[in-house]
Amino acid sequence: MTLPQQGNGVPDAESPLEGLEVLDLSSALGAYCTRLLADLGADVIKVEPPSGDPMRSRPPFKQGTTGLEASLLFASYHANKRGVTLDTREDIALPLLSELTAEADVIVISPSRRAPLAGFAWEEPSLSWAPHNAIVAAITPFGLTGPMREFRATPFVSFAFGGGMLHIGKPEGPPVAIPGQPLWDYAGLAGAVGIMAAVRARARLGGQVLDLSVHEAATAMDFHIERYDAEGAGNRGRAVGIGYPPTGTWRCRDGSLEVSCHQQHHWEAFLEMLDHPDELTEPALADPLIRRAAFEGLREVIAGLLADRDVLDLFERGQAAGLPCNPLYSVGQYVRDPQAHARALFATTTKTGLGSVELPWKAFSSTPPLLSLRRPAPCLGEHNVDVFVDELGHSPGELEDWKESGLV
Repeated sequence: MTLPQQGNGVPDAESPLEGLEVLDLSSALGAYCTRLLADLGADVIKVEPPSGDPMRSRPPFKQGTTGLEASLLFASYHANKRGVTLDTREDIALPLLSELTAEADVIVISPSRRAPLAGFAWEEPSLSWAPHNAIVAAITPFGLTGPMREFRATPFVSFAFGGGMLHIGKPEGPPVAIPGQPLWDYAGLAGAVGIMAAVRARARLGGQVLDLSVHEAATAMDFHIERYDAEGAGNRGRAVGIGYPPTGTWRCRDGSLEVSCHQQHHWEAFLEMLDHPDELTEPALADPLIRRAAFEGLREVIAGLLADRDVLDLFERGQAAGLPCNPLYSVGQYVRDPQAHARALFATTTKTGLGSVELPWKAFSSTPPLLSLRRPAPCLGEHNVDVFVDELGHSPGELEDWKESGLV
């Protein structure tokens, strides 16, 4: 594969990854990684078992639809990809895996003991059928080495192991996890960046194996070190925001407002946002160390000042004053946000078995556009003929035999 180049050696802006061949054998762990690559123009082939990828059975489902094509989650994570079926657990799949990857530039995998991958050896670790010059990216909960390498995880487990539950939820109640699979998607983002870097360096370094651990990605994204530096090893747990009051998340009349107040001018901007309330006029409060010493009482005062205020009003006033602050939307509020729609963060696509749906898809905007939405997520086995017959040269009879045997 040779990526189209501009004069400066950078791939063409209109489709930066056009010509990049990617084989996606990962689980939900790698779904966002390969979706990003597909959005940037790569030809991503999603390989799933003949019974369907487990994500096809995960909600939410479009109202009034049923079956393996009804999952909005699958429709979102696998848009822009082609799809084939292949039982990759047994060695009988090795010849077809070798054919599928003969021209592949990137192979994304998520091996586990529960979902073994033919040709993958944990001991090395290695992938027997991967071309020597391919980029093999393994996205797993805890990495391919170490005492926890074979541990399984759900998005909930990854969130808990990564420390996210330490400060999520009401102080008086149990810890909770935010919905979805945020850490898996963050690891997918890191995987996509690593893959693009490895592809760029391939002419000089050859093929590489990228071993990406969700557990390690969680360490890189959170504020545990900053929290310890600011608050010490106290026992306030998730009652503590990052830094000193008024930094943190506050309940208002119609929602939540997040405030980041780290500098002297941020405190002054916070007071201006609230029209300099009498309760906070003590000059000594400008010192963050004083605010830390008065943490509990100051938190109670600030909570009372914000409880009956409107989030968007405070947001506009805070922004005007120079205070880093923002509303914390619910999912329902976000999908109705005029800013999100003005920037076309949602796109409408039509998928067989699902009909017309609006999906989140655009990770960023650029001029000229680098992202494109070219096709909906594939139906189960939709591109089996295209790939196995038209591209790999097998006969329709062979494909039928494989279907009858349960191989595809």
